[in-house]
Amino acid sequence: MDRFGVHTTSFKFRMTGMVACFAFAASAGVATIALGFAESGIKNMLGAQEVSMVASAAAYVDQDLDAKQQQLKAVTERLPLGEAPSPARLQTLIEEHSSLRDTFFNITIFDMSGKLVANLNDRRAVGTINVASRPFFRDTVRLHEGVISAPFLSLLSNKPVVVVTEPITDMHGRLLYVIAGAIDLQRPSFAGQIDAMYNGTSAHLFIMSREGVVIYHPDRSRILSRVDAASRSWGPELNHALKASPGWSEGPSINGPALIASETLHKTEWIIGAAYPVQEAFAPLLASRHKAMAASGVVAVLAALLGWWLTWRMLRPLSQLRSHVAQITAGNANIEVFNAKTRDEFGQLSRAFYKLSMQRRAAEDDLLRMATTDALTGVHNRRMFDEILPQAVARAGRNRSNLALALLDVDYFKTINDTLGHAAGDAVLVEFARRLRSCVRLTDTVARLAGDEFVIIFEQVDDTGMVSQLGEKILEAMQAPFQVEGKALVVTASIGIAVKTRTAAAPLEILRAADQALYGVKAAGRNGFALNTVGQERVVAIEPSLEGQAA
Repeated sequence: MDRFGVHTTSFKFRMTGMVACFAFAASAGVATIALGFAESGIKNMLGAQEVSMVASAAAYVDQDLDAKQQQLKAVTERLPLGEAPSPARLQTLIEEHSSLRDTFFNITIFDMSGKLVANLNDRRAVGTINVASRPFFRDTVRLHEGVISAPFLSLLSNKPVVVVTEPITDMHGRLLYVIAGAIDLQRPSFAGQIDAMYNGTSAHLFIMSREGVVIYHPDRSRILSRVDAASRSWGPELNHALKASPGWSEGPSINGPALIASETLHKTEWIIGAAYPVQEAFAPLLASRHKAMAASGVVAVLAALLGWWLTWRMLRPLSQLRSHVAQITAGNANIEVFNAKTRDEFGQLSRAFYKLSMQRRAAEDDLLRMATTDALTGVHNRRMFDEILPQAVARAGRNRSNLALALLDVDYFKTINDTLGHAAGDAVLVEFARRLRSCVRLTDTVARLAGDEFVIIFEQVDDTGMVSQLGEKILEAMQAPFQVEGKALVVTASIGIAVKTRTAAAPLEILRAADQALYGVKAAGRNGFALNTVGQERVVAIEPSLEGQAA
């Protein structure tokens, strides 16, 4: 309790009590050593948190770029097979996909000579430029697959951009065109999410290429600048991150000494980094150090013994804080230990760590959810399915149990998109996914692979009879008309089910067997399911839906 207006719980009061009884040399030495140990432990913890935050941001940017590539690929897959589409058809195609404007700054299509044949932002620009010499065009033509370009200044918009490309081929695999989606580096889609990680602090994130070209920076005028000797005046933290190995270290920044963490993006090998000023990160601790050193100048030499005892008592909260850091690092405690109730500066410092840790956990949870969930339907995405299937196969092998994998396609989905529009197609996919979740067991896994292609992993299935019941249940769930934009729409599904018995089988073998069964259903007229036992290399049963049998 405070007495006579003096804050007896404050660190300043305790330090004043110590310096009144402790010799100058002893007080300064003890305070410096104790705070040095604490700073070292806290610095290691903050550095580890910085690395975790940067790794989470890297995963989010990787996922964002992958989603953009998948969206471009989905556009190319909607082109009809057969003869090469005309430039006018390509212009119409990109203008019909309104979602492209939300994802990209601009969409362009080039023929094999590099000539611009379609432009989403301005049709008048068609034929005005040629990109045959651009590395992104040459790489796409050479590799016959999509690439993510290095940053450059756009000829069309005079803006700094990164380009995501996909090849457009005919039914024989012959390359016809290259479609490119431009990302405006002054307003990238991932900026809001990664900037929110350090909201309220002077810390900042940056992204640069392996060659040192700035891709993202809080100062937009620095984009496309090259990190070299001259950049030390405005971005010494970028120079440090470019030379350092992934991880964290202490180095210079535009705001003074900083904890600098960096990580490499898997998809592009770009370097993403963060600089957290040391003065801000250690503000409570540095304030305590200054108070201790100032008070040490007026201590009495004769009170050395009493000062030692007071120092031990006063630094016990700091020792507890260091102990909490060590326990969390070793995995023996959670961040709740930082939520201290004490009112002094050590309590404030501990609660500051607690708040920072909670923000990091929330950011990691959000990034994990976005990285593993299909944004449209809410079921698992392809990335999560690729992780779950090998685990399910391994469990089935350990338990010597059966496993089934179902591949599902919405029948005539392209016709729905072409006749009713993509908004109606998206509504069908959402309802289709909802019905799938409602008719499977809690132990089953539902995921969307791409477009109208879904997959279900059935674990712990007794025999093919049980699998047939599950297939019939799914078909039955789809019989009720879908209500799309006020219209009743009949939607059916084709299902190929692969059954893995107790014999060993790789995930790719199971997928291949399911795909073979799905092909059999489509060949038999769709709207049904087929069973295929993994390893038999043949479809063992094709069952049309009850509705199909009645017809």
